[in-house]
Amino acid sequence: MLISLPKIKLRNLLADKSPEDRTTLAICLGIAFVFWLLVKLSKEYTVMREVAILYDLPLGKTFAQAPPAVVGVSLTSQGWNFLLTSLLGRRYELSYEVPDRANFVLSTFQLRTDIDALLNDKEIAISNILFDGINIELEQQAERLLPVVVNRRLSFTPEYSLVDSLRVLPDSVRVVGPVSQLQNLLSWPTDSLVLEHLNQSYEGFLTLQVPEEGLRIEPQQVRVTVPVERYTEKRFFVPIEIRNAPADSIRIFPDKALLICVLGLGHYNQLTAKDFTLIANLERAQFQAGKNTVTLELERQPSFLHSVLISPRSAEFFVVQKETTQ
Repeated sequence: MLISLPKIKLRNLLADKSPEDRTTLAICLGIAFVFWLLVKLSKEYTVMREVAILYDLPLGKTFAQAPPAVVGVSLTSQGWNFLLTSLLGRRYELSYEVPDRANFVLSTFQLRTDIDALLNDKEIAISNILFDGINIELEQQAERLLPVVVNRRLSFTPEYSLVDSLRVLPDSVRVVGPVSQLQNLLSWPTDSLVLEHLNQSYEGFLTLQVPEEGLRIEPQQVRVTVPVERYTEKRFFVPIEIRNAPADSIRIFPDKALLICVLGLGHYNQLTAKDFTLIANLERAQFQAGKNTVTLELERQPSFLHSVLISPRSAEFFVVQKETTQ
């Protein structure tokens, strides 16, 4: 069942008031707000504040495990005190000079005493501190220069591929930290580089992965170039060289093989048959049912090739004996 409500026309309650009445009402509201604020700020509150902790380490030393840089502290006081500190933008910060010895110890009692002295206000009390004390070993600080490894996932449009390996600048990163954390590091990875349907070269900046606590890296990002080019096919007949022949009278058939090379267009004109060495290593020959066959191997080829197909993959060899005269 629907109930129809009468429409109520709202109007400004002060519209029919004189300017003097409006001023009086505004003053009354202001006085009421001030009294409400005084009552609220005179109450006791507990708030959470962060205290930053700085450590001045001996030269050449570092923490084996990084201690906390921030400690949470619960403070209790009247609202006035918290309002004043907020307006002044006060920051809480403690600094400790770490002695040059094997261990660094900071107890909860010591930290509470130091925070209390930092506050320097009898009207603000520490009700709780989120800190259980630390006892951390110091370690010799070291640095290493590690190669940058690009964490990548690339895909290309048909007939396009990498011309060469990715170029990274700088190609290494300086890592500083405890010896125990550095000794097992061999390289430093980047964030993921995901590029799809590439049909032209790409260049951009890539951030290095954030180090674990206790390590520092420099720089934090590198410039990465992905050289992309359309590829094509080029064919050569290359002579086969015999290796480790048991006698000088060895003959091989065929004596040449076809190489089908896939390469980028930029290298097409510079590639010749002289860039390849194709061998038949008779030490790895197979002797089956009267057939002497050996697999052909590419001993030398340019690094910019995407692939090389050898046809045929194997050759037959024969021992040619000289005729003897009687």
